[in-house]
Amino acid sequence: MERDLFKPIKHYFESLNYVCDGEVKDIDLYMEKDGVSVAVELKQTLDFKSIQQAALRQKVADNVFIGIFRPKSMNTSSFRDRVYLLKRLGIGLITVTKSTKAVNIITEPVVTELKDFKARNSRQKNAVKNEFGKRRVKSNIGGVTGEKIMTGYREDALLVLDALAELGGEAAPKEVKAISKVEKTPFILRNNYYGWFTHVKDGVYGICDKGYEALEEFEDALKVLKGYHCS
Repeated sequence: MERDLFKPIKHYFESLNYVCDGEVKDIDLYMEKDGVSVAVELKQTLDFKSIQQAALRQKVADNVFIGIFRPKSMNTSSFRDRVYLLKRLGIGLITVTKSTKAVNIITEPVVTELKDFKARNSRQKNAVKNEFGKRRVKSNIGGVTGEKIMTGYREDALLVLDALAELGGEAAPKEVKAISKVEKTPFILRNNYYGWFTHVKDGVYGICDKGYEALEEFEDALKVLKGYHCS
């Protein structure tokens, strides 16, 4: 229960010479020190509702924390994403270990500028730009699930598939590469990520049923891709 968070966190701040009290105008834990006010929202877990409530507390308190029980893992992507929001909003995070009642300040209530996150995530930013740059068709519809996404890799695989079909359905990687103009042709044939190809014999690959189905399914995309290569 949230009330089990109250005493450990209150004692922690009292040890720092804050004057604390609970349920001040619906604020779970409110305190002041040297004219600076602090509000703490006590929650079982860190969820978006608690983040929203803490953000609203920023209207009336100088600093705001969310206090939660320490989760089993703080390395999950969903938890890290929520901590990212806290840092961007300038909301602090406190955890309390259930067994020992140990209190830890995970993040301070200080806004982390977006430029700092961008500097730390330059690799991910470049990956997004590179993937966008590799795509020729650009026909994907956003906001859908369960749909086949036309990635740069899929486009290359389609060109390899089409080149193999042009060669009669069986050929060596070198021959396919000469027509497809895809540098990673041998890798795509060996990897067979989409299950379109089959290893006929040493140094020869063919097209399986799924591959012929893909040629029909992505016929329009192939026209664009081949036009792009010819332009």
